[in-house]
Amino acid sequence: MIPRKLDRPALEAMLSELRPRLHRYCARMAGSVIDGEDIVQETLLKALQALDGSMAVERPEQWLFRIAHNAAQDHLRRRHRERSRITEADMTTIEDPSGSATAGSQRRPACAASCSFRWRSAAP
Repeated sequence: MIPRKLDRPALEAMLSELRPRLHRYCARMAGSVIDGEDIVQETLLKALQALDGSMAVERPEQWLFRIAHNAAQDHLRRRHRERSRITEADMTTIEDPSGSATAGSQRRPACAASCSFRWRSAAP
């Protein structure tokens, strides 16, 4: 296949045809129509930034879907990091509901308190 020159008008013409398919692909990867739209917009921005007018692309449709795939994976990694960071922050702020302090510590995670209670109560 002969690489063809891909300029902004050619990309815009291709996008008018491919946008619905691109959005469905991104929405499926993200698991959300709204997140899919964000990923499509990020994809278009990255494609326009990569385009300099003299670039030859052998398979423009595959090139665009590869950009979308990478943008979706970046989005999913970012979302996973944010969720794990929030979970860790929540666990460090949970207080022992009994209010008892142990070993000079004024606070301890509720999960540790419940585990130690369960172990003590299971002993004969």
